Amino acid sequence: MKIKVLGSGQEIGRSSILVQDKNTKLLLDCGVKINPEPPTYPPKAKANGVVISHAHLDHSGGAPVYKNVPVFMTDVTMELSELLLKDSIKVSKKNGYKAPFSRKDIEKMKKNTKIMNFQEDFKFNDFFCKLFSSGHIPGSSSVLIENRKSVFYTADIQTDDSHLMKKCDLPGKVDVLITESTYSYRERPSRKEEEKKFLEHIEEVLAHEEVALIPVFAVGRAQEILLMLKNHADIIALDGMAKKASEIITEYSRYLRSGSELKKVLSKVHFVKSKEQREEAVSKFPIIVTSAGMLGGGPVIHYLHEIKKRAQSKVLFTGFLVEDSPGRNLIRTNVFQNSEQKFHVKCDLQQFELSAHANKSGLFDIIKKTNPEKVVCVHGDRCKEFAQEIKDMGIDAFAPKNNQTINV
Repeated sequence: MKIKVLGSGQEIGRSSILVQDKNTKLLLDCGVKINPEPPTYPPKAKANGVVISHAHLDHSGGAPVYKNVPVFMTDVTMELSELLLKDSIKVSKKNGYKAPFSRKDIEKMKKNTKIMNFQEDFKFNDFFCKLFSSGHIPGSSSVLIENRKSVFYTADIQTDDSHLMKKCDLPGKVDVLITESTYSYRERPSRKEEEKKFLEHIEEVLAHEEVALIPVFAVGRAQEILLMLKNHADIIALDGMAKKASEIITEYSRYLRSGSELKKVLSKVHFVKSKEQREEAVSKFPIIVTSAGMLGGGPVIHYLHEIKKRAQSKVLFTGFLVEDSPGRNLIRTNVFQNSEQKFHVKCDLQQFELSAHANKSGLFDIIKKTNPEKVVCVHGDRCKEFAQEIKDMGIDAFAPKNNQTINV
């Protein structure tokens, strides 16, 4: 068997990994790197099958180019991917670049999609495969491939429970582990302490009768934040693609820790349904949850512009901010800038580490439990350092660049 890294080699984004033997070429994910614009995609492989681990665009954003081969994923991943992929075409047209696929290609891919459940065995040519819950977002999967050797691809994975998701499931011993490395270089602050600080900032905003603007990723993070703020549900305005994503996710409650809890919160939250309601939202709702999480576009820009001069209002980031994204630059400079506008922001700017990725100790725990002979480190800015630490444990480890192949 061979593993060729087409994307996510020593980088975060455009995940795409080809696992192959003589007769089978199975592609694990086909994502896009959104920042900086224009987005970049991995090279197209001669794959005869694809597994999409989850809906986030850095794992699914290029998948429709494989419209004529079987594509394996969970049912909710298919629906959420369709939502995000169609939006990515809309964004590409607005921003003046061309996506490598069309809406027709998305429909063709859907027709070739094979819906799989967690722990369901399926055979693809010479490979025996199984999806495991990765605990990252609803429907997110890790992938086990067995032939003469066993290969386990974590994709994005979380080893702790969250409000929305139960932690990941893992197989027993494997021969080769392909692991994400997003937070391989450090431990994050205590989740409990981060949530406590986040809620304290919410209470401070409410005490001053100001506005808390919370930029979110539409899939996963939006729903997690709503559950964290369940005691304030009736004073939350929800806007952007997070509305549709939340509706989809509630239809697949078996993937959640508590589907009934999320439905209860959503029944109290105000859905912003028109431009007129958007204009009124800042005066009526002190908590606004909306896309996009890195300020790359969407309704969040409107709300940010509305509150930019209000020093006691807050912008509360709850996720990763890519280098040179508008969100990262805003925190650094207090200036928001995109291709259309630029303005100074007086609001209090805060960032909290509420990630749905495993931290350093979680990643080492995965290695311990799967006990691999070889580890391939991908999807991280410091893969080489992570691989060296694994080598120091006496395990063969690699941090391939894009387009490098490893024999297993």
